[in-house]
Amino acid sequence: MQTYYDKLSQAVTLLQKSLKTSYTDALAEALTDLANGEVYVENGAPDQDTVDKLKVIYDELKEIDISKAELKQAITVNIISSQKLDKTEVNKLVTPDSIGLITSLIAYEILSAQNKTDFNLVDPTIGTGNLLIEFVNQLKMAGDFKINLAGIDNDDISLGLAKAFTEVMNLNLSAYHQDAIAEWEFTDVDMAIADLPVGYYPIDENASKFETRADEGHSYAHHLLIEQTMNNLNENGIGIFIVPSQIFQTDQAKKLSQWMVSNVYLQAVLDLPGNLFASKEAQKAVVILQKHGTKAQQSAKVLMGTIPNTNDPKLFEGFKNQVQDWAKKTFKG
Repeated sequence: MQTYYDKLSQAVTLLQKSLKTSYTDALAEALTDLANGEVYVENGAPDQDTVDKLKVIYDELKEIDISKAELKQAITVNIISSQKLDKTEVNKLVTPDSIGLITSLIAYEILSAQNKTDFNLVDPTIGTGNLLIEFVNQLKMAGDFKINLAGIDNDDISLGLAKAFTEVMNLNLSAYHQDAIAEWEFTDVDMAIADLPVGYYPIDENASKFETRADEGHSYAHHLLIEQTMNNLNENGIGIFIVPSQIFQTDQAKKLSQWMVSNVYLQAVLDLPGNLFASKEAQKAVVILQKHGTKAQQSAKVLMGTIPNTNDPKLFEGFKNQVQDWAKKTFKG
């Protein structure tokens, strides 16, 4: 894995220098080359000397015997390096793999309770794609799932990287470059997974059609994204959202709660392990919502609490059993 990481870094550095672009852009270009099996050249860039060097590195990368999990980890570490070099803003940083693991575990129990193995999945704030890829990989290791993937992002650099990342991982992603709060270009979605960006949404005109909009001033983007995503799911659809732990204690929480009562079932609110965050203020939680439908019902008891550290096998096994019991009682097949 270290060898793969090092050689991929070499390729990215060569591309960055030749294309005179950001490290993140160059990484997306390198991954696209690897997925397509050839060096992409446009208007003489990269130059022939760089192309020759890249071909050697790409051939060496193909020869490295590496598992899918190791391949993903090597690429993820490269993405983290690129974000440090490019000084990426906080809302666009990679979601830790452990969050993908935890959310996939919850999703697996829900899908098992629903007897669902074939479904359409979207990440409306896909970013670099790390959360979606980890989530899908973990699900596929746990069961025989056929998953159609879609991702939305208004940042073309992140979206390009996500598309290239999924291709290298042999996943087929339908990528949409748009504002996820604007009208979506597609329908027929059964489940959503998203690590939501936190902050104010600047376009008040777009926000005006949402029930979760603020009465005055800018609305919280993460509130609007939750509403928009749930509106676009099929009936009985599941939304799994990574949100600030204090989401129900802010000045705009009342509007969010009012919308939830009328439009969705709040099935779970679980604080993520504290060791994943630098401070209590940065703490996040998993909120699970279900869209109304003939096979949907409000859980008799909303699953609440703090998810134990994944490094504590005994506590985490107890959590898994708790989730399984909750899912069987809450979600119909």
